[in-house]
Amino acid sequence: MVKTEAAASEASPPPSTTGSTGIWRFVGYQLTMQAVFDSAIWIIYLQSRGYSLGQIGLCESCFHLAPILAELPSGSFADIIGRRWSLAAGSALVILSMGLLWLAPALPVVMLALFLNGASYSFRSGADQAYLFEVVEGRGGDHTHFAGLFGKILGAGYLAGAAATWAGAALSELSYAWPFGLTMLAGLIGVVLAASLPERTRERRKISLRETVQAHIDETRKALRAEPTVLAMLLLSALFWMASTLTHLYMQTRFSSHGISNGGVGIIASVTLILSAGGAAVAGRLAGRGRFAWQFALIALVAGAGLIGTASLNLALAIGCYLLAQVAYGVVEPLISSWFNRRIPSSQRATILSAESWLFSVMMIGAFPAGGLLAEYAGWGVLYILCGGFTVLLGAGSLLLTYRKRA
Repeated sequence: MVKTEAAASEASPPPSTTGSTGIWRFVGYQLTMQAVFDSAIWIIYLQSRGYSLGQIGLCESCFHLAPILAELPSGSFADIIGRRWSLAAGSALVILSMGLLWLAPALPVVMLALFLNGASYSFRSGADQAYLFEVVEGRGGDHTHFAGLFGKILGAGYLAGAAATWAGAALSELSYAWPFGLTMLAGLIGVVLAASLPERTRERRKISLRETVQAHIDETRKALRAEPTVLAMLLLSALFWMASTLTHLYMQTRFSSHGISNGGVGIIASVTLILSAGGAAVAGRLAGRGRFAWQFALIALVAGAGLIGTASLNLALAIGCYLLAQVAYGVVEPLISSWFNRRIPSSQRATILSAESWLFSVMMIGAFPAGGLLAEYAGWGVLYILCGGFTVLLGAGSLLLTYRKRA
């Protein structure tokens, strides 16, 4: 059964070796992995190599196929073997995927590159939050402390990502080798930092690793069946981030179609991350105030309205509304993470958090190419209006979900 925060803390003692050193190394790791220099131009780059939006959508589907296959096993890997080794593996896969994406000699290679990049996120998602939550527990903190600290780290990561996004986009006008090469270098630094994170030794069952992982996943399924509210919120959260990610990824082409240069798109993406950083930084102040369901509903309303406004033919208004939505996303991410972490036992934390990413990837396999086709045939405005309206409905859904049970 999924336990409360207090029960989870009793069930699994917090790491005794993750003090200030662990915090700062973890912060360094997170900042490094946010330095994705190709984030604003990779679709434009593939288009310059002759790939169509339909082909790029197929490749993005491969990105989300990886978590479907690897998300739960990688979460179990993090819970059983160690969170730091899961984070290190994710960084190593960044290096390999970026090298293949830069080469991009044929569609199958691009598909493989995006698949490996998706796998890199699988090994990092869940493991990062689980590691940080246990560090906070080990220092006597609760979910409000976690939300505040996680929000600050997210904010700092967004700022690092903003700088990397702008730099990569600007350098791409000299050569596309710059953004891809720098992202590979960031991946290498990430491997070193992750491997050096202090973490308590985890007890291994006296059976094979495959049997251990399978048993762990089975326990996780039982835990989720016992807590339908957590399971339903995993689904709702995955849908929420699907709409967000769909509109964010196509932002490159959306604004590029207005004649904005690579550097201009990079500036918009950088400002987006800066505003998200501001939103994440204030999330900790909201964590203990009011019910999460109402907080989520209000933020979803703001985000949805922003996406609908992005459909405007007025470029300045469209950009302003898009940036408004990103502030809302920055605020809500630490709140969602805190809600889940305080309801999940330590022994299954990374695996259950990975379930959200797994659901998200299942949806994105069809949503990304469908979004591209919809934009090609009906226009970008229709895509953003639909995603914005859907986001507002998800906010209302959170209220219905917790009508009988406080959240």
